[in-house]
Amino acid sequence: MLISVLIIFIAGYIFKTFKNDYSKPLIDIVIFISFPALIIYKIYYLNSSNEIFKIFFLSFMSILIGTTFGFIISKLLKFDRKTTAAALLTSSLGNTSFLGFPMVVSLFGEKNLIWAIFFDQMMFFGLIVFGSIFVAYGSEKSINIKNMIKDIFKFPPFLALLFAIFLRNFHLNLEFLKPIGDSLIFLVTLAIGMRFSFLDVKKNIKLASVVLFIKMFLVPLGIYFIIYLFFDIKNPAFQVTFTESAMPPMVMASVLAMEAKLREDLAISAVGLGILFAFIILPLYKYLLF
Repeated sequence: MLISVLIIFIAGYIFKTFKNDYSKPLIDIVIFISFPALIIYKIYYLNSSNEIFKIFFLSFMSILIGTTFGFIISKLLKFDRKTTAAALLTSSLGNTSFLGFPMVVSLFGEKNLIWAIFFDQMMFFGLIVFGSIFVAYGSEKSINIKNMIKDIFKFPPFLALLFAIFLRNFHLNLEFLKPIGDSLIFLVTLAIGMRFSFLDVKKNIKLASVVLFIKMFLVPLGIYFIIYLFFDIKNPAFQVTFTESAMPPMVMASVLAMEAKLREDLAISAVGLGILFAFIILPLYKYLLF
């Protein structure tokens, strides 16, 4: 399955190179159709599990660990506010859906994708809350809590989560949602391939490597020890959780950096380089640890 993901990724990059970049409409289809359908289907047919809230907790902890190390290293290297904000965005927020879902399916099978979905929901809250704080810090602006709440309730996958929980009270046949949700892996992998740029990777490669050391090594290391000490590392739910915590920086982190005029070159380089590393590091983690 990992080979299939890599082939689709390369196909997206080649298509963008010789034709056009259609990543934006593909991502819109995913956000408004495929992802909500997948969430409703998976959660409706999910057997109750005690792992759900533990996964939410671990996802939140991964953001805190990334933020802590990102801030410490930014101070040690004497980054300015804009560089620090970009570093915090990329060291704390992971690409847990667009890259995470295909990776989890390829490494652990589709049956374990539900754990990645739960991990990603908390990462979305992190994007809204922590992302807003980091942007406000880098832009020297005040934090708008009202806008944060609006953004949360305007996000289709979050609304799908609430709708799915409501539908569990009824006996329905939602099998028609499965093929719609199954399209997500192909669409997001293709879109990431189209978004990828070797030119972005070359920019600020040293600083980007520092960010990736935090995001793809220190953060999962911290999560691994928490799971090892308090939970069950042999449980596939927590293996998926660990893998999600090791995902490279979120694409939206670079988007926020660009919109807020932070160090967008650092954010873009970290995202691009992280995608390359992901195809090597994530399978290696699975091989060595599980």
